[in-house]
Amino acid sequence: MAKENAPYIETDLKYINLSIFSSEYWRAIFIINLITFQSVMTSLFIGRFQPFHKGHLKAIEQILEDRDSLMIGVGSAQRKRKENDPLSGGERITMIKRVLESRDLKNIEVYPVPDIECHPAWPYYVEAILPRFDRVYGNSEVVLNLFEKIGHETRKLEQINRDEYSGTEIRKRIREGRKWKGLVPEEVADYLEEIDMKERSKPIIEVKSETEKDIAHLLTKNDKTIATAESCTGGLVSNRLTNVPGSSDYFIAGLVTYSNRAKTELLNVDEKMIDKKGAVSSEVAEQMAEGVRKDRNTDIGLSTTGIAGPGGGSEEKPVGTVYIGISREEKTENILFQFSGEREKVKEQASEKALKSLIDRLED
Repeated sequence: MAKENAPYIETDLKYINLSIFSSEYWRAIFIINLITFQSVMTSLFIGRFQPFHKGHLKAIEQILEDRDSLMIGVGSAQRKRKENDPLSGGERITMIKRVLESRDLKNIEVYPVPDIECHPAWPYYVEAILPRFDRVYGNSEVVLNLFEKIGHETRKLEQINRDEYSGTEIRKRIREGRKWKGLVPEEVADYLEEIDMKERSKPIIEVKSETEKDIAHLLTKNDKTIATAESCTGGLVSNRLTNVPGSSDYFIAGLVTYSNRAKTELLNVDEKMIDKKGAVSSEVAEQMAEGVRKDRNTDIGLSTTGIAGPGGGSEEKPVGTVYIGISREEKTENILFQFSGEREKVKEQASEKALKSLIDRLED
């Protein structure tokens, strides 16, 4: 039973009655632990880190000058890679941890922070998934305002050479082949080369509806018929060829020969050639195009075979490798392309280049 004038101590949990402890010893231990817990000031620093650069590193060093520990939140961690976000959540966490470990920066934890659809509820979501923090650092006024509204102390970080220390600028330099390594920690530069960031930063080829109209016009003008044999594009080329009204005048058939068995049985592709060169090869692309042209008795055969990802790539044939086959009575040929982006983007770009490659030849 509590004593009538028992001492109380104020905490974040409001008030705790110290008389619940059976002795002065345990009461003292509790107070010491509580003071230690409350004196460790953990802050949160949220960013996209696409990629992590020297401006981020300087910000972390500034935060640790007056804070005991820090949590780094990797924002939009659930998003798939795309042109403006070429690094996944896991890759960004790996990149940041390499820098922290190499420089022996202590008392820092890195956490993924996914987005949610309801923007005003996002800071509550962050509170729920992360350990306790008492201050939020960042550059985004929007993010800081959201945390302020739910009672958090916030600090806007000093902008350090923002024109250069910018993810957008660094990605642009990588894409254009200009100097960029001096803008990121050495560990980050090594990691980005390891995952071939230059290849990822290549611009995505835009898919245009005009391409479908152009191919329709040229096939009709030249009185040509076409059939397709698709593997990696899964029927997307056929779909686009039939998007134009009147396509039945020139489009005869479209086969999706995804498996090796389908390629050999339906297109007469040499099984030994697949074993020797692989299904993704110039030889197989040509045999697919020629096979569908002869089988459907058309003027043109158009084929696609490639690696759309995210798996299946190799050093010799990385994800995004696509061969386009074009077969006409006078000639059968292939064109090799290397696309960047997620699976859907690779398929879209392959369909665009397949149609444009045929347009180039029909215009000759």
